[in-house]
Amino acid sequence: MSLKFKKIILFFTLIFFYLKPTFAEVTFQEILENPADLEINLKYATEQEALGRYKATLSTLERLNMLYPVNTDIKLYLISILLKMDSEAKLQLMIETMLQDPNTTKETRDYIEGILNTIRDQSKPKPKWFAYLDMSYTQTENSNIDGVSKSGNLYAQNNVSEFPGIKYDKTYSRGGSITVGKNLDPTSAISFNGSLSINTQNKGDENENDLTSGSISYSKILGKHYLLPYIFYSRPNERSSADLNTKGVGFNNTYNINKNNSISYSSSFTTSAYDKVAANDATDPDDANNDVYSASLGYNFTFADINLISSKISYTEKNAKKNYNAYTGLGINLSYTRIFPFGTFKIDKTYQTNTYDEKNSFIHTTINREDDIETSQIQLSGRLAQLIPFVKKLDPQGNIFYNFKHTEIDSESTLLNNSAIRKNTSFNIIKRFSLYE
Repeated sequence: MSLKFKKIILFFTLIFFYLKPTFAEVTFQEILENPADLEINLKYATEQEALGRYKATLSTLERLNMLYPVNTDIKLYLISILLKMDSEAKLQLMIETMLQDPNTTKETRDYIEGILNTIRDQSKPKPKWFAYLDMSYTQTENSNIDGVSKSGNLYAQNNVSEFPGIKYDKTYSRGGSITVGKNLDPTSAISFNGSLSINTQNKGDENENDLTSGSISYSKILGKHYLLPYIFYSRPNERSSADLNTKGVGFNNTYNINKNNSISYSSSFTTSAYDKVAANDATDPDDANNDVYSASLGYNFTFADINLISSKISYTEKNAKKNYNAYTGLGINLSYTRIFPFGTFKIDKTYQTNTYDEKNSFIHTTINREDDIETSQIQLSGRLAQLIPFVKKLDPQGNIFYNFKHTEIDSESTLLNNSAIRKNTSFNIIKRFSLYE
């Protein structure tokens, strides 16, 4: 493992521990000593809520409501806790009391009406089956679509020669996907997805393909766990490059510690089989066949309800028929996400080190390949009506989505063939059609 990667791991480890949730600061003894202190009691209530102790939060707020009967903020906070506790009788009484109070402002009445509408929507029976169709178009500008090395050269049997291929190009993707699913019960669902995309280039055709894929997933809420096992299949029909089919199975889980903190972990297995390799590759297609095992562990911290900081470490093991195609990878990722009125903004950084099992004598007989890959990404996504207000008239249901994304990949390798910089900027728009709900 490189010294650079070790420093990165240390840096992110410090961040991880810095972001760990803090524990309650206000004790119950302080509450007993200061039963009417608004600041101390509110702080105690929020701390107990963060720990998932809703009964303690509720009793504190009910006492404060009696002590400060004209404080609307306390009443609204109390309503939010009653919603979390699913305490229908107390919630109804609280709402009716506030609506009958002549001192309740119009703003507060509108807020309460919004809560009532939410309750009515939730009480409606959910359809068991659902289905929708997504049609998409993506345009991407690529600064180095063929991965030409930084030096413009490559090794071939220990000799240095010029790296063939083009750099700048545009790609255009058109496609559609259909999703059909069923809500099995209030906490679980199963869904089936199939998609097709057609990808073409402006200049070259080395990376053009028609991609078909499909997946089956099952989601389950189990206490504080959100479980998502899945299986998938994909097959690109390449025009000039390698043809392969990939299938795999995976498992994702998120454990919600409390309102602001969660842990996520995942594992997957994929296997890829080649029908042909690239036109300029003389190796047997079977030599490129591979199996990939991966696992990750992440920590997520939410604050102010609109900000999310996530950190993740990952492990990858690629096994191949030829050991020079096999490697072990270690990665670390840090991301920040914020919700704005016009969409969701996300920025993330990933560092990955891949160490290959064996030298590739077709490239170089004495140099073993090791790649240090730094990936930076920034993106903005959401409903198009959020970004362009007049679209609301054309799309009142909010079924048109957009995504802007810029990605920079800087690879440093012991083999000059694989030291390259790639920059991609893309715009994606999706129109969703509800087929059944």
